Amino acid sequence: LKLQFLYFIGFTIRKMRSLLFVLLLAGVCSGNELLGYLEDWVNVKWWDNNIPGNCLMGCFEPQPYITSLKPYSSVNYGFTFLTENPTPSQVSCSNAPNSSGASGPCPVWDRRAIYLAAASKNGAAAITPDTTAATPGIVSIAESSRMAKMHPDGPKRFKISLGGWSDFARVGTVQNARSIAKLMGKLVLWTFADGVDLDFEHLTPFATINGDDEFAAYNALVAALREELDSNVKPQWSSFAATRKQQLQAEYNALQPWQQADMKPYYQTNMNFMDEVGKNGPDHLEVSWTTRFNAFLPAGNPWNYLLPGSPRPNQTFATDNEGAKIWPQSGASFDTANIMAYDAGTPAGALQLNFTTIMNNFVTYGKVPKEKINIGFEPGEQAAGGVWEGMAADKEIATYAKQNGFLGAFVWSVNPSPTTNPNGTKLAPELAANLNNIIKPTWRWGPAPVYTKCDPTTGNWPGL
Repeated sequence: LKLQFLYFIGFTIRKMRSLLFVLLLAGVCSGNELLGYLEDWVNVKWWDNNIPGNCLMGCFEPQPYITSLKPYSSVNYGFTFLTENPTPSQVSCSNAPNSSGASGPCPVWDRRAIYLAAASKNGAAAITPDTTAATPGIVSIAESSRMAKMHPDGPKRFKISLGGWSDFARVGTVQNARSIAKLMGKLVLWTFADGVDLDFEHLTPFATINGDDEFAAYNALVAALREELDSNVKPQWSSFAATRKQQLQAEYNALQPWQQADMKPYYQTNMNFMDEVGKNGPDHLEVSWTTRFNAFLPAGNPWNYLLPGSPRPNQTFATDNEGAKIWPQSGASFDTANIMAYDAGTPAGALQLNFTTIMNNFVTYGKVPKEKINIGFEPGEQAAGGVWEGMAADKEIATYAKQNGFLGAFVWSVNPSPTTNPNGTKLAPELAANLNNIIKPTWRWGPAPVYTKCDPTTGNWPGL
């Protein structure tokens, strides 16, 4: 009997290990996440002679960047764009019916590049179909990705966000969707990011433009991106790390002796890092969906997510139930759903949101698995007349998420601008620390990779 029992225990352990291996291969995650969005225009340097590309697209200052990442398990780099002209002040499309507010053109993507700034700026194209060498944008993103993985507290997952409020370019067609997926996959490979976040905030108005089936194009993008990351990027990961090391060595060898002395910390750090990238291999490459709090609603009750006493607008939002046009087709390809539960200003006043109802709307009406859902907070100043619900409320909501099987939470942003968000600059790190204590985030997919910890001041390999 004892031998039978021991055999049973051994058999069970082997089965559990096999199941875990299968789940990891399938991209099934475990644990909890605290995600932060990076503003790639805050705490950056705009010129550095000792970094290839000279930081034309901005490079994070290492010490404040590394410090700001401390409470997070994962970060999204915001933003890359389809548009040639990011316009944060625009609110509607002049070529769409029923436009109101500050309108401007909403063109179809130009098929030329993924951008980091206005196309007119030198170095703005992060990646193009013809890219064969690191652009200034690739260097900026790759350095951010590297320092996240080499963080002194252990590796942080790092994704690239495409879209954002300022991106008023449309996908437009299924053909464009497939081309965008190819380029984003290529950008992930060049930067060794852990996937892509799709933050497309204007799908509903785009879909009203004559001849545009934007939701079909968007769903095609999600499917193509999932395929690109799994079938093309992951198999090349380790071999491309070796190729990238050879490129870096060749670049370094071509420098003048005085340049080699100045640029050795960058090149030696990155060549060493490529060895570890190749050794670790790819982690699960994530595709995440960032959407609004009203993406799923019950029939006949479009304001069910408001707290008692909240202002109630006279008209519902055009984006109500937008998730019903996305999740049924694309949910299997998404690893994460990030809910923007902020910026909820209206002509009737700032809405007071019931966060637990919002999360459960996604589960009940959207059929989104709890373990894929992050609830989002923006402490301090908010856009569009929104008002932050406060620290105590966010801690209570995070506790609810943790205790009820949700993935976790995210914060906009990791590094708020002291110019536009002076209160957020102080409150965001404080909130993130509190959320970390509640959520206790972990590496989502299997054991965390092992990377050498960078110097917390310089961001470089220790000793360089």
